[in-house]
Amino acid sequence: MIKLVYFDFNFWRIDILRLSLGYSKVPYKYERINRQEWSKEKEKFPFGQLPIMVIDDKQYAHTHSLARFCAIESKLYGDNNLKAMVIDQVIDWANEITNKIAPSIRAAMKDRDLEKSKRLRAEFIKNDLFVWFSYLEKLFDQNSKKKIFFNDKFSMADIVAWRVTYWFYCGRLDQVDNKFLDKFPLIQNFFKQMNAFKPFNQLSEYKDIIS
Repeated sequence: MIKLVYFDFNFWRIDILRLSLGYSKVPYKYERINRQEWSKEKEKFPFGQLPIMVIDDKQYAHTHSLARFCAIESKLYGDNNLKAMVIDQVIDWANEITNKIAPSIRAAMKDRDLEKSKRLRAEFIKNDLFVWFSYLEKLFDQNSKKKIFFNDKFSMADIVAWRVTYWFYCGRLDQVDNKFLDKFPLIQNFFKQMNAFKPFNQLSEYKDIIS
């Protein structure tokens, strides 16, 4: 059986794995590691990072690799290489926008420098937030004919785009006003439709993320 390991909080890097497996009823176990214990546990994991996946006592790592594996196992990776490439682009987009906001998060959580965090967050909002969501809007527009799912069939792309959009929309990121989504009507409508998509919003993983 697949075992997923992450910290004791929700984040898109682990949640996209949980959501895809849960959606397709692929059994898995989930282990959470206390964030305070991470320094003691870090050396046990490949690349010193989480999430990881354990199968037959062997560890696997890196978000994109794990996401691709879970998408394939869940039959959510697209039925041809071009659709798979769209999914890969959404995963890469998620990594890129996360890297852009990461310095403001580290300043608060690691450096304990709230003033620096506020300054870096303001710079992210000014220079990156709208730019990177415009990229997602264009990607959706170019590939979605029906303007419901990225590939016109539910896939890992939709799970990733929803989860990262939820992160920026939910109000838990200081200084990020969720009205920013008003500037991206296609993604805004996609986000609303995903929240109303019953096979998705009835998942225990979905309910845990939004709780």
